[in-house]
Amino acid sequence: MKNDWSAQITDGHHAYLIAGNYEETLPGLLSFLEKDWKIETTGNSDFVVHHYQTLYIENFRDLEKETQTKPLPGCKRIFVISFGFMTRETANAMLKFFEEPIIGVTFFVITPTPERLPGTLRSRFSELKNSRDSSAAIRNEAEQFFQMNLGKRFEHSKKFAGDITDEKRTRADALAFLEAIEEIIGEKIKLNSKTVSIFEELEKYRSYMKDQASSVKLLFDSLAMMVEEIKFCLVDIPATSGRRGILSAPNK
Repeated sequence: MKNDWSAQITDGHHAYLIAGNYEETLPGLLSFLEKDWKIETTGNSDFVVHHYQTLYIENFRDLEKETQTKPLPGCKRIFVISFGFMTRETANAMLKFFEEPIIGVTFFVITPTPERLPGTLRSRFSELKNSRDSSAAIRNEAEQFFQMNLGKRFEHSKKFAGDITDEKRTRADALAFLEAIEEIIGEKIKLNSKTVSIFEELEKYRSYMKDQASSVKLLFDSLAMMVEEIKFCLVDIPATSGRRGILSAPNK
């Protein structure tokens, strides 16, 4: 039986976007290509797989060079590109790259959070809708973070940032975590003129998180202080509270 996303693949498009992590998605994609498209996925120079924790512009430039090699007679070249996070520079380069199809080349792009890609870039792909259940673990982690005291939250921030540095996690994970925190906050307070600044700050945090030069630990420490304020006064958070976590985003 096909995966819910592979059933949506129709031959003829030059680029497909799949929501999922590399380890869980690749086996299903390989199975589909072997059975439905009759593609040899091993020992085939026209079948290329690349996986990156973070897709930097240098990585993408190398990929561009690879695509210039023509496929063997009667064959098509297939590239599977997987990444957890990409830089803004890479996103801009990809936007230009995918403007026009490359004859004889098909791309499958796998990323856990395609919604984090610029809308103009996503529009270049045939996006395969995938039912994801990965948010449950992130949601549970966010709930625990919310219940921790401030000191424990700082410890969590340090570990999360360290895991990203060690490539055990990605900035995509951090963005998903921020979303889960925002969801929890939205359940606890009502959006009104007094609380709108909280959600504006969370949006700034997400924007900074996409910047590869920003400090994950500093952003999460600021998030930890914001949660502390919310727990302290929940609904009534007036602008005169003077607490920095809610009223201003952290310096990068």
